[in-house]
Amino acid sequence: MILEFLKEDYAAITMKLIVVGILWCAVLLAMIIDFFFGIRKAKQVGEVRSSEGYKRSVSKFNQYFGMLVFAFIFDAIVPISYFFEFPISAIPVVSLLAAVALVFTEAKSVHEKGDEKQRRKLDASLVQVLELLEKKDDVIQELLSKYKKENESNNSDISGSASDGL
Repeated sequence: MILEFLKEDYAAITMKLIVVGILWCAVLLAMIIDFFFGIRKAKQVGEVRSSEGYKRSVSKFNQYFGMLVFAFIFDAIVPISYFFEFPISAIPVVSLLAAVALVFTEAKSVHEKGDEKQRRKLDASLVQVLELLEKKDDVIQELLSKYKKENESNNSDISGSASDGL
């Protein structure tokens, strides 16, 4: 865009800014769709929606748009229009590649969201089962000692009542 500015080619600058704006809106729309489906799937699974999840979404927004800003700066500095004529020179290539990668990432995230939430729930259940298995020896020993005490008290009651009857 610097070259276009120096050439006073404002039509090319305007076209690049429009394309960049469309790309940024596409990324924002993909993020909103992912956020919506993430909340919906969390409700279906019964997962608690906490501020930590929302903080991750804000952090992701900052990372994605930081990446898009750097791509835009790269497109503004590198004079791609020097190599190509107007129709192709209006395409900010780096911004386009970054936006495609981010939209693809969000689309993949929407598809994986349900499996991931189910996996997290299964992992939590597995941790609980493992904790119970680790404690099983203590529980078994406790139950055996209770059983022995009950048997000893029952046996003493039986032998005491048997000797009373003789």
